[in-house]
Amino acid sequence: MSKRNSLETLWQECLTSLRLLTDEKSYETWFAPIEAVNLQNGALTLRVPTEYFSQYLESRYAAELSRVLGEHIGPHASLYFTYTTNPEVDKKATENNLPTGSPQTKEEEKKTFNSHLNEKLSFETFYESDCNHVARAVAEAVAAKPGNAPMNPYFIYGPSGVGKTHLSQAIGLRVKTLHPELRVLYVSSQEFEAQYVTSSRFHERTDFIHFYQQIDVLIVDDIQGLIGKVKTQQAFFEVFNHLKLLNKQIVLTSDKAPIHLSGMEERLISRIKGSVTVALDKPDIDLRRKILKEKVAESGVKLKDEVIEFIAENVQNNVRELEGTLCSLLTYALIAPDKEIDLTFTRNIVSRAVSLEKPEITMERIQDVVTDVFHVDAGLIKDKTRRQDVVAARHAVMYLAKSYTNQSLNAIGEMLGRRNHATVLHGYNTVKDRMKVDQNFRQTMEKAIERLHV
Repeated sequence: MSKRNSLETLWQECLTSLRLLTDEKSYETWFAPIEAVNLQNGALTLRVPTEYFSQYLESRYAAELSRVLGEHIGPHASLYFTYTTNPEVDKKATENNLPTGSPQTKEEEKKTFNSHLNEKLSFETFYESDCNHVARAVAEAVAAKPGNAPMNPYFIYGPSGVGKTHLSQAIGLRVKTLHPELRVLYVSSQEFEAQYVTSSRFHERTDFIHFYQQIDVLIVDDIQGLIGKVKTQQAFFEVFNHLKLLNKQIVLTSDKAPIHLSGMEERLISRIKGSVTVALDKPDIDLRRKILKEKVAESGVKLKDEVIEFIAENVQNNVRELEGTLCSLLTYALIAPDKEIDLTFTRNIVSRAVSLEKPEITMERIQDVVTDVFHVDAGLIKDKTRRQDVVAARHAVMYLAKSYTNQSLNAIGEMLGRRNHATVLHGYNTVKDRMKVDQNFRQTMEKAIERLHV
């Protein structure tokens, strides 16, 4: 066998190993185009399309390359690159990962364009309740008609773990289903920043901007990550303006409302403030119950209703925290199937995730929460007014005070404008009965109860 054939055989063996260590798309994009040109004293030289191509290989696949070369050449193997200009190969690689090539035809792109979407994060797997109903409804409308003026751009904000990434990815997946001809791209602000820095280093900023300007639906997650990154913000501003001008859909997520994105360029903030903005709140108790019950059903593990209710009442901050707590319980149930998961054990697990120490509930705290949740003036609670919204709030204070404090009915009435114990008892029973038949009122009361315990 000639030296050349021997090298080709060796490299094919290396490629076989690399294929096992990467997904098919990455393999076809980054490894299939490589040609082995020389092997001398353990030093392997590979021909790749551009210097930029080798830079990406070294930054992204260093561990895989080192492992494979060690297996097939030896522990002291080293790697070198040489370059050639091959537009077709370069185009394929860059457009599936980072933006440095020419656009593909629409027909080619439908087959090869990598949108970086997770198939599991769809609308079908998104748990819905009152706390996220509006955000989901707008998201589905955006996906149905991307670029439609009233809902473009779409800005979703909220704390970590409430479903921003899931909802934004669901938009992308639905667009690809309904409009397969459109180019959809999901990218985090950190990835956008890293790509911009790399393109600038290799004097390819224009190509970078051009790539993003060809996107039909651009989804940027955690846009607050660009705060303080002045040059990257400038690049994003160029992309944003171009896409908006062409009625291309932009979806942004953040942990902050637009008004609180201090550190962003004013002109970029101005554009973002023009978005349809929807908040994703912390999961309400109905959503937490729904998630827990469905996850438990999927697991096949039996948990008592009181255990599920305890978790739902105490793990309130976000879905990620909720699922993590449940996962701990389910894991224990699987490894110790004969051990009953009771409230004592559940409390121990939950206490590792959240504080179970609750703030003292006083009459003053109840009145503050109720007036805020019911949107009434605090002074009116003790007043003689019979305005319907004020009466409902006053009754809510009576109900909560009787339920969550040690105050007597007379003491509660005295603090509410010298009302007697019969009036307080009537208010308590009115709320109790109304919660059974009025869903909106019940949800308002549940929100007040949650606020009392936070």
